[in-house]
Amino acid sequence: MKRILLSFVMLLVGCSSAANQERSAQDATESFYKSYLSVFGSDEARPYPADELSKYVSADTIARINTIQEISEQELIESDYFTYTQDYSREWIPALRVENARPFLNGEVVHVIEGAGNGRSIHLEVFLRREDDAWKIYRVRDVTNNHEHPIFNAGAITRAKAAAESTP
Repeated sequence: MKRILLSFVMLLVGCSSAANQERSAQDATESFYKSYLSVFGSDEARPYPADELSKYVSADTIARINTIQEISEQELIESDYFTYTQDYSREWIPALRVENARPFLNGEVVHVIEGAGNGRSIHLEVFLRREDDAWKIYRVRDVTNNHEHPIFNAGAITRAKAAAESTP
């Protein structure tokens, strides 16, 4: 009887722990997007603070984005990596929805629906994994337009660098 009771308690603790991690990934995503969209949607042209970015985004992802942005005339990231838009309006922030966190490989994927003006929205999949004891974004995919910036495509990055070096 003690074994059954102990097994039941262990099961409840395990389920509770998994639920907390799901909420944490979803909460981290929501916190990032509310903060990021406020800066991105401001009238001032200022970058999102690097220390804030590193709280929410994987170091590897930040390094990949920076490497690509250093390539002159690159066309790998044609819009903002985190929103898949050219610009953003703060008026659209109330339409933000962050939902449906679910396990994916060694992390979680969270669905983000962001307002895009005129009643439209953009559906993103935001992939997170644990890094430095926190949920960090490592990949963002535009579901609405079935598009993903090729920051993990070494061949595309190499070709873009070669093209930039051959351009006078």
